[in-house]
Amino acid sequence: MTLVLKQLYQRFNQVRGRRIFIVPTRFGFIYALFLILILLGAINYSNSLGHVLCFLLASLGLVAMLHTYRNLAKIELKHAHAEPVFNGQEINFNLIFDNPSIHNSYQIEVSRKQNRDRTRNPFKIFKGYVHPLIFSLFKAQQTNQFNYLLPAQKRGETALGRLRIASVFPLGLYSTWTYFNNNYTALVYPRPEGVLPLPKAAQQGQNLTSKHHKGLDDFSGFNRYRMGDPIHAIAWKSMAKDNVLRTKKFTSPQGGHLMLNWQDVIEVESIEARLSQLCSWVLQAESNGMTYGLTLPNTVINFGHGDTHYHRCLSALALYE
Repeated sequence: MTLVLKQLYQRFNQVRGRRIFIVPTRFGFIYALFLILILLGAINYSNSLGHVLCFLLASLGLVAMLHTYRNLAKIELKHAHAEPVFNGQEINFNLIFDNPSIHNSYQIEVSRKQNRDRTRNPFKIFKGYVHPLIFSLFKAQQTNQFNYLLPAQKRGETALGRLRIASVFPLGLYSTWTYFNNNYTALVYPRPEGVLPLPKAAQQGQNLTSKHHKGLDDFSGFNRYRMGDPIHAIAWKSMAKDNVLRTKKFTSPQGGHLMLNWQDVIEVESIEARLSQLCSWVLQAESNGMTYGLTLPNTVINFGHGDTHYHRCLSALALYE
């Protein structure tokens, strides 16, 4: 019996859909007051046309309530994603909504729950949503993608927070809204700034002299073909010019090995300033083509280079506690 009731309740929830809140707007209250005045006038003067007009406008208000509810009833938040940014930049959340309804949804306002102290004042509950952004159209039976920008105010993981979508479509008589609870976050790197120069690898017993080693990155010329050279490296176009068999030569830049240590920034006043200085050094080392590592009090990242190593170092700085 309990299982049957549970299944019936689940089916009811599927039919009912997401919980939608709806209240009259300020214009809706004025509209209702206007209808009451028309009805009182029609009763006072026994005017049949006044009664017809009042009931016609009241029916229009009821139909508007249905359409306002239907405008949000089926919309679901499927996914949200944001690329890492630096502190002070804007986080670009890519929101993916699904509208399985056969009707388009119009004039949808998306806003984010702001972290605020709890209050028992019911009128302040609705004031905690900030950064409203209005999207004109959610297409029917399609997945809709929208970009939602948020300012990155501190390093670390920034939560998207509870989303609220609202609308007053079609007549503005009612305000309807619903909520989406989620755990989507974006990673915010420290702000890359600082006055200290990049440490020299020579101070760590390494050679910082810029050099090149054999690799597959940049074309640097030709070599005479030697037995055993790979066939795919043969410069066939060059051979067509002078009938000399050559192979292509590639090199990869290498700027030395450098370990970025927490002790190198220990004289900087605050922890956030130290992280910003290390972040600036990581950017400089990566742009100089160096092989570098990072040593923090709680993390040691070995030497490396490239995008994966670069983001790994920045992530360690962003999540440092």
